[in-house]
Amino acid sequence: MILALACYAVSPPSESANEKLFELYHPSLENEDDETHGALKTAQVALQCSRAMAAPESALSSLLCKGDSEGGNDVAMKIFLIYSCNSFEGGRLYHRLSRVNHSCNPNAVVVEGGHTNDSNMSVLKAACEIAPGDEITISYLGRYLYAGYPIRQKMLQANKHFTCKCTRCSDNVIQGQSDKKSDTILNRGDLASRVPCPKCHPRTGRYLEEDVMFDEGDGDGLKVCYATPSNGLAAEERDLYCPTCKCTTSISDEGMRKKKEGMAIKYMCMAEDKVLDHLESNRGSEIIKNKKKQNGGSGGDDIDTEREIDQQFLQMATSICGAQHWSTHFLNLSLIEESLASFHSTLMSMGRDPEQASETMEDLFVEIAEAADGIERAYAFASSLELNLDPAHWLFDYTVGLARTLVALGDEKSQKYGATWIEKVDKYASYFENDAMKKVVAALKCAHENRKDISNEIQDIESDCKRRKVG
Repeated sequence: MILALACYAVSPPSESANEKLFELYHPSLENEDDETHGALKTAQVALQCSRAMAAPESALSSLLCKGDSEGGNDVAMKIFLIYSCNSFEGGRLYHRLSRVNHSCNPNAVVVEGGHTNDSNMSVLKAACEIAPGDEITISYLGRYLYAGYPIRQKMLQANKHFTCKCTRCSDNVIQGQSDKKSDTILNRGDLASRVPCPKCHPRTGRYLEEDVMFDEGDGDGLKVCYATPSNGLAAEERDLYCPTCKCTTSISDEGMRKKKEGMAIKYMCMAEDKVLDHLESNRGSEIIKNKKKQNGGSGGDDIDTEREIDQQFLQMATSICGAQHWSTHFLNLSLIEESLASFHSTLMSMGRDPEQASETMEDLFVEIAEAADGIERAYAFASSLELNLDPAHWLFDYTVGLARTLVALGDEKSQKYGATWIEKVDKYASYFENDAMKKVVAALKCAHENRKDISNEIQDIESDCKRRKVG
């Protein structure tokens, strides 16, 4: 926010551009309400920090010195609010694109650069068929689009300062009613937060039984019945409805057994808050870790520690929320991301000691299989949410990373397996990715036909790509 104001002060826009800038939505400075309170408070803190940081006689100092009488403070506050409410990743603002509203089930995506590598260009692309007259919407949430209702609302309130009332957020569990045409139970609600039904699968304390927890879904094995929470922020607003037993679980239910079942909702809410805090704290540690690498540090010990912590959080989320809850998938993908990053260096270091290389390969095959299973489960989870977006919008990087590893193994069987993974994102890449990334996808897809080591070729293409999706 402060950087945005400094840029505005150093390079003032033209009169027409200035008019367009201030036409963008921003909360009123006069009429504060519950939704805009946080935004205005953050802007006021940014204003105080700007005054403290501005160098004497600088353009920023000159702007701030105008004060209230000359509108300097109003301009600064409006810049902060416009930036906070309308900017895309990297701080970019657009006169038209920044006006596109948010939905938790968007029908369009903003892609930086379009089919080129021009980072100054962003293109709005339809993610599905859009009927004439339908509003075009995008997501402001990034990966949290695939999280549960309370997490989405918290992130939007904290970062964009509004409460979402889109169809997905308003679509709640309709208990015991059926669609007359299909005679099926209408059970929507918070699909991303499904947990094993506490009535069908009684818990030991707060934890699920192990076979329920992992839900392997093996043929004739145990069938786990999932209950869907209502869209709500507090535990009292998140009753669970199970379409299997057709029962509702509430935290306010009377009776010892029902109260015990209702506690599953409270445990779920507590786990969600802990996972969100952990994921957000990881964003900060990632910046620090990258700075260490830039300064010549390996960061290896930090990576091992973070991985161990991630595994502990994954165990907690799975044991409380089960295998179909968003928190389980987010944490599992976090671990997979770390694994994919290490696979390439592992393959490069092999060959020096044949005996050790054999052991390393065995461990590597196990880790690759686990990564593939986790990504496959994430695809099934994303598809079950029935969003307009292709699951590849969320899982593209993981899929390409896995395919790269399989191709780098060098044998035909692994490369063919890599090609099957690339097929999951091939169509998505053809429409949403730039030309450089399309070359990567094409190279991975046909690697088993060429039968040559293309790892360096792909790495060269990716270094030029610098792809960053913003929608």
